[in-house]
Amino acid sequence: MKATGNQSYESIRDGPRQEVRSPEQVLLHFPVAGPTTSILAYGIDLFGIYVLVGLVFVFMFVATPFADWAVRQFHAVSEEAKRAAAHGGNESTALLYLFAVFVLVQIVIEWGYFVFWELSSGGRSPGKMALRLRVVRDGGSSITLRESLLRNFLRAVDMLPANYLVGLITMVVSPEGKRLGDLAAGTVVVRMDRPAIAVPLVDEADDAPGAFRFERSQVARLGRAERALLRQTLRRVEALPPETGAAVLARAVEVLRVRIGYGPVEPSEHLAFLHAMLRATRR
Repeated sequence: MKATGNQSYESIRDGPRQEVRSPEQVLLHFPVAGPTTSILAYGIDLFGIYVLVGLVFVFMFVATPFADWAVRQFHAVSEEAKRAAAHGGNESTALLYLFAVFVLVQIVIEWGYFVFWELSSGGRSPGKMALRLRVVRDGGSSITLRESLLRNFLRAVDMLPANYLVGLITMVVSPEGKRLGDLAAGTVVVRMDRPAIAVPLVDEADDAPGAFRFERSQVARLGRAERALLRQTLRRVEALPPETGAAVLARAVEVLRVRIGYGPVEPSEHLAFLHAMLRATRR
């Protein structure tokens, strides 16, 4: 499935991916997190939220005037429950007030929990950190306060009617695994998979009559970014389709030759040019 603009999604072996371009115009592919991974991350965060809720209530009862107020309210609710039971009323309805207070505190803490972590750690809550997930904007850039507030405010809707049923259905239906909060905020949860170990590049013989030669001053102009471009292009080009590989080679050769002030290179010699440059950088 393809999307317009700066993002597209393609179904490949390990699921849908989001395709974005970095500010340096490097094409990046982010695998989209599935419902199972997102639920596991939320389970870890939910445990942390319950711990915070417990600590907040302990603090409220021990170190604030809320303790006296809560005790008075509890006695008042108990008396009301007894009177309701004596008149044939429903005793459980009298406890809804205290239950509502507990739910309200939990919602506020949960909302603030996710907003705080997403803004302070680049879109990663502790649960997402544990499972190597991250919330990003649809264009691949970092999440901002607006998106974080919106996506977490709509958690109240995703939770309906219980156990995140609405959010789960939305994630299953959405090709990008988005819940309602993500759809409204324009965000997506992606996996930060560990890259595969790079295969060492093997030098080719440079004793051919037309082998490229570079001066020491030219090689010195290659910075870290240019050297990374050189290595990554040589690693990727053989795995790409012929037309795509030729385009990648042409783009890399053009950037590198302009950087060092080298003359035009024939398309048939692009690969040899890069290998010669690799040898020169290693020397």
